[in-house]
Amino acid sequence: MIRRRFISRSLVLGAGLSTPLALTRAAFAASMPADIVEMDALSLSRAIEESQVSCVEVMQAYLAHIERYNPVYNAIVGMAEADDLLQQARNADAELSRGEYHGWMHGMPHAVKDLQPVAGLRYTSGSPIFADRIADRDSGMAAKLRAAGAIFIGKTNTPEFGLGSQSYNPVYGATGSAWNPDLTAGGSSGGAASGLGTHMLPVA
Repeated sequence: MIRRRFISRSLVLGAGLSTPLALTRAAFAASMPADIVEMDALSLSRAIEESQVSCVEVMQAYLAHIERYNPVYNAIVGMAEADDLLQQARNADAELSRGEYHGWMHGMPHAVKDLQPVAGLRYTSGSPIFADRIADRDSGMAAKLRAAGAIFIGKTNTPEFGLGSQSYNPVYGATGSAWNPDLTAGGSSGGAASGLGTHMLPVA
């Protein structure tokens, strides 16, 4: 029932944002889901591009949601500092105000599996050997996501070196399923799956 209501709200919002006339901020607020984190990635991307919701509002919503649910599911690991993320969101809003739009992920919070380096973030590969490693560069994939406007909030959990069918490692522990945190989220992309399923990420 909850899933059907969510899909219905998302379809209504998506249809509204695809109309030729841009929604006013008040009309958008009346039509959008109760929480920004319930929006599908396409609707969120359009809302940001059309300045119906600010990048700061999006970041604040996701950080609050992660703070509430990540201790239960353990999907997002190696989080960046909230103050830094909010400043990046403010920068993204400023770019939009100048007509600078980087792509469909502009200002969207994102996390890649902890097997990919992202400059400035922990890069453990789930192994104690690299528990304190900080990446000094982006991987090719991360660089493309950043060029499309993504703001990296952290990483998603994974088995050690990505080897395994469950997302457990000795650095961060186990990730729970979005449907039941007492069950495994699988692997090796269990953190991504759980993060998306619990709306801690708009896309994975």
